Amino acid sequence: MKDPILKLGCFLTGRNYKIVKSCSEASTKSVKKFLAAILIMSIIWGFIGFTFTQRYIQGSMTASVIVAAIMVFVVIHIERQIILSIGKNKWSSWFRIVIGVVMAIIGSVIIDQILFKQDVEKKKISDIQAEVNNILPLKTNQINLDIANLDTLIINKEREKAQIVDEITIKPFVKSSTRSTIHHNVMLSGKDTLIARSDVTIVDIPNPKASFIPQIDTLIKSLQAQKSLKEEARLTMREDLEKDLMSKTGFLDELKTLFSILFSSLVALLVWIELFIFFLALELFVLTNKYGDKGDDYDETIIHQMNIHRLRLSKLEDSSIKVLGN
Repeated sequence: MKDPILKLGCFLTGRNYKIVKSCSEASTKSVKKFLAAILIMSIIWGFIGFTFTQRYIQGSMTASVIVAAIMVFVVIHIERQIILSIGKNKWSSWFRIVIGVVMAIIGSVIIDQILFKQDVEKKKISDIQAEVNNILPLKTNQINLDIANLDTLIINKEREKAQIVDEITIKPFVKSSTRSTIHHNVMLSGKDTLIARSDVTIVDIPNPKASFIPQIDTLIKSLQAQKSLKEEARLTMREDLEKDLMSKTGFLDELKTLFSILFSSLVALLVWIELFIFFLALELFVLTNKYGDKGDDYDETIIHQMNIHRLRLSKLEDSSIKVLGN
């Protein structure tokens, strides 16, 4: 394969390889220059997309690679808007500058979050401690109220059980009556007559309230188990809150933490400004190369081909008018 770098440059920039080969060395160098700028931007934004997906979206390796590829695709096509433009378009330039400023801010912020990761983690721990101190009293009061309610229920059930036990101790048996009907044949006025007689039998049976005791015991055990869980939760509440807050890595939360670090430390702010200028220069690199140079004969060749094609169309249109006129 001849000129693989030039072919790759033409593929990424969108320029026609055959036309570039027929042009001067200036066009070849221009393609390679644009290729270098695009590769630098693609590597940086691919890394940013990959890191952002893994850290904040909690994406898998495959998802991170896909997002990185999408970022590279977007960067290439944004740069193509400038590279493939013919002449100097002020609106296109201003639009690219706005995009460049926005992307430079985003890129510098994300890179700063990676560079200042340890500082962000330290500041985040301090902020989490303050947040835990605000939340903990509310959580503690609520769990203390739940434990107090459970204690009240347990005391009431134990009192109810004690009353039943006292009653059973005093009266272990209760009277119970059973009624039975017996039929007899008797002679009345010379006729057999069936007479029913009811007999009532009174016996002692165990106090039925004794069956309530196992049910109350089961309920008391359940309430005591709930109370034990609440007490354990109260002991580990601070630790659980800290783990819960630390496990959630939010982009906006870390962004707030980062800006608090930047505005409280002159060194950190200067580093961010340098990164912003670096990203902005990279974003506008292709734009300045395109409109800063005098240009190359590739654009002139495209314009020449366009003029020839327009001339052919104009002649064809004139010929058609003459034919229709005749």
